[in-house]
Amino acid sequence: RNLMGNKNSTPSQEEKKLEEDQLQSQNQGGPEQLQMPQYQMEEAVECDNFMGMTSANPGYYQQSYQMPVQQYQMPVQQQMYQQQYQMPMQQQMYQQQGQMQFFPDDGISYQPDPVIDGGKYDDDEALLETKGEPTEKKDISTLKPDELFTIGLKLKYGTLQVNSASSIVEPLLFTLKTLATKEGSRAPLDLVCVLDVSGSMMGEKIDLLKKTLVYLVDLLGDQDRICIIAFSDLAYRITRLLRVSDANKPKLLEAIDGINTIAGTDITNGMSKAIRVLKERKFKNAVSSVFLLSDGLDSAAKQGVRDLFEAEKSTDNFTVHSFGYGSDHDPDLMSSIAKLRDGNFYFIEKFETVDECFVDAIGGLISVVGQDTTITIQAVKSEVFAEIEVKKAFGGADLWKVADGTYSTGISQLPSGKSKNYILELAIPKCTKALADQEKEVVIAKAFVTIKLPNSTDVWEKECELKVKLVNEDEELPQQAADKDVLNNYYRVRSAEILDEARKLAENNQYEDARKLLQNFKEELSTSAVKDEAMVKGLLEDIETTIKEMQPQVYEAVGKHRLMQQVASHMEEKSNPFNMNSANLYSNCVQQSMVMKAKAKKC
Repeated sequence: RNLMGNKNSTPSQEEKKLEEDQLQSQNQGGPEQLQMPQYQMEEAVECDNFMGMTSANPGYYQQSYQMPVQQYQMPVQQQMYQQQYQMPMQQQMYQQQGQMQFFPDDGISYQPDPVIDGGKYDDDEALLETKGEPTEKKDISTLKPDELFTIGLKLKYGTLQVNSASSIVEPLLFTLKTLATKEGSRAPLDLVCVLDVSGSMMGEKIDLLKKTLVYLVDLLGDQDRICIIAFSDLAYRITRLLRVSDANKPKLLEAIDGINTIAGTDITNGMSKAIRVLKERKFKNAVSSVFLLSDGLDSAAKQGVRDLFEAEKSTDNFTVHSFGYGSDHDPDLMSSIAKLRDGNFYFIEKFETVDECFVDAIGGLISVVGQDTTITIQAVKSEVFAEIEVKKAFGGADLWKVADGTYSTGISQLPSGKSKNYILELAIPKCTKALADQEKEVVIAKAFVTIKLPNSTDVWEKECELKVKLVNEDEELPQQAADKDVLNNYYRVRSAEILDEARKLAENNQYEDARKLLQNFKEELSTSAVKDEAMVKGLLEDIETTIKEMQPQVYEAVGKHRLMQQVASHMEEKSNPFNMNSANLYSNCVQQSMVMKAKAKKC
């Protein structure tokens, strides 16, 4: 009688009976079993609050939608349930009205959600047309690929002494380096932000998220495009894929300001929308990525998102960066989703630092100089070492594929000014014969790399070999200094393995065993030949922090989230703006500069 402007005030006997039946149903089944009363199209009122999006300007949405007026008053319990969860009326309208999509008033006519009508998300705004020749400052294609990329293989020592008694195992380092491009050189970006707007994000979290999105819009340029998707138990686009131009910024900011929270968490639904936006867009910028932010738990998402990627099998190159908000989220879930598309997992312990995580990820994206990189490494058999083989590749099945003794991995998006390092263990067999002079130099491994150049169909290809010098057992081995790059990276990946083993022990409540494991490895690092190197000092600090957090309450609160991030950071050289070791060693100058500016802006 007072719902949505209906002025009817005197209920009939039939209406009273209906209300009594509703109350009885609620008392038996609880809020989840409530049945919505039937609507009657007697009169209508305008509604410009949809799925939590509000606007002071009624013309903000492209057209006004009419909501049917209810003939009957909602029972008291149901009114309370509606107020508690804010949006069930709008959600039901969302389902009944064909899953409507709202966009800022940018000249695009209203379209129902393509999920219902069979259409596509092909309403993305056209790319910015550049006039004239690009300047050298912004055109990375002016550099030759051989100037941009270098590759190499090496062992700890350049000269080996053959062993007739047994095989030896040596760490093998493969390095791919990219040149730091000139300041201002960057790739245009298509970014899809998938935001958790479930009830747990209410209050400070959603306000900080909105401020971060505003900062993000300010950060992006007119060549970049952004699409914002919100999800709870449903998912919907807040904006289509729009250029971040001066004309669009006010609309984007107004859309961001209208984001509100509702109940439920379905990450798979939100990611499904993001993939469709990238897959069905008409135009494509050089670099694409998805940002997934959630503070909650979703037990079905790990398999659901994996199945989603396998079903879509998109040929588009894009990464997924996940941002775990606070200590309530599932770090294993968020990390596993990022790994599916070669992205980074960020643990946001303090809500006010979410902008620093966002800009760290953005810095890596806008400095991309290569995509769809493939790396294959294999041992090379010879008369001297007929049974030589790669025994192990650090990172395991998450990082490597193995076929006929060849190890393969890939990098979706390769930023400038980075060094990507991979450690494998090479088993060098025993050699019982005396080597002639012409046999004392031999190739024992080789690597082959392909890199697709952005905004081009060109693919850069390069092969390198590792050749070592050999001396017989009865000959004197020359004095050599161990290669610090090999040792640093060897301890880096070993640290990641030890940290992951400690994590697994802690998950089984074996905290004491985890501490002993970490303590033993800490002692090994402390006495190593590279103990004074910046890399190893940082590893020792991380291990010490982990030992301190190996207490049940501390581990559950923050320890497991930080540890999950550290494992990925050290194994795959992923940047982490809150770890000085990672920030200095695994991020490029663009990321470091942008994070510093984000911090300075808050001072």
